[in-house]
Amino acid sequence: MKYKLLLLLLLCHVTAIAQKNTITVTDRSITVPAAIQVQQPQEGLYYGFQMGDVVLLNIEPEKTGQTFQLEIKEYASGAVVYAASNLKRVKDLKLTVPKKTIYQFILSSASGQAITARLLLKRQPAKEENRYFNANVTWQNRPDTTWTTVTEKVLVKGELVPAVLVDKTFRVASMANLSPSRVSVPFKLPANTVHWVYWIGVGQESVEQLKNMTGIAAKGAAALASATVSPVVGFGLGLIPTLPQVNASGSIDYYFMNRTSAEKYVKDEEGWKYYPFAQGTGIISDYKKVLPTETPKTPDGTLYATFRNSNTVTGLDITLKVVAFEQEKKYENRQVHKPVKVVQKQMPVFGEN
Repeated sequence: MKYKLLLLLLLCHVTAIAQKNTITVTDRSITVPAAIQVQQPQEGLYYGFQMGDVVLLNIEPEKTGQTFQLEIKEYASGAVVYAASNLKRVKDLKLTVPKKTIYQFILSSASGQAITARLLLKRQPAKEENRYFNANVTWQNRPDTTWTTVTEKVLVKGELVPAVLVDKTFRVASMANLSPSRVSVPFKLPANTVHWVYWIGVGQESVEQLKNMTGIAAKGAAALASATVSPVVGFGLGLIPTLPQVNASGSIDYYFMNRTSAEKYVKDEEGWKYYPFAQGTGIISDYKKVLPTETPKTPDGTLYATFRNSNTVTGLDITLKVVAFEQEKKYENRQVHKPVKVVQKQMPVFGEN
């Protein structure tokens, strides 16, 4: 008898705690429409719940003997959470909510007539911080998009295509010679240049070293063996890591300028300026890969490579190679997800706490 009394007290205590944590969502009289009238209207029974909530549902028809059907759906997915028919009443139906969601409660009478019933809906939150969660929903206009999949030609990145802008050897006279000891070579980069490469060599020895690159390149040697791919192009394509560069001191200075500065430089007039992204003084050979972000914008879109021979007696032959690389435009057929129709639709959203 003693143990029974303790058990009874314990059950009463647990029940009291559960009742304390139970929150009434709604307690009201509702009209349950006839089955043929159920259209799932927006003003129907929609309520939001937090993850872990226990839903407690009671439905009692006003008149004894009246029966109805009940279906509970998760609004977002349309999944049926509970369904039953020929119900005389629902008493303390418990549903545990696996995630934060909105439930739709769909009722219809079993007869051809609408009936009145009392609806009592409660929730037991799993956490104390969810106690004041607002279970009521509001209706808002939201875009409802219908999608379709179509096949389209889509631009994708293709191969890099080299464009040789300059490939020439020219003489730069000594300072004592009557011919100019300063020379400028203009070139214009294509609009879609991904990067560009230049190589400068003084004298025949530098040119021969460049020609011999196919024999010493460990990577890309097979491609360089082709007559259509020069070492400068191979460097720009990433087939070889370096180009010939003689570190010994020489007599050639070079700069990149705009047209106005290049003209002053060639005439040995004051006021010329060079672009600092690339230059060299006293070199025999040099090269660089230049990105569009490094390349200055000139008024006429043209860059001028300028050279000066500081040797007082000897004229020098300079070889200049400039190659730009453009991205090949390549198209592929791909499946593309595209909107067909967008309409504004009333949708339930969680109420504000």
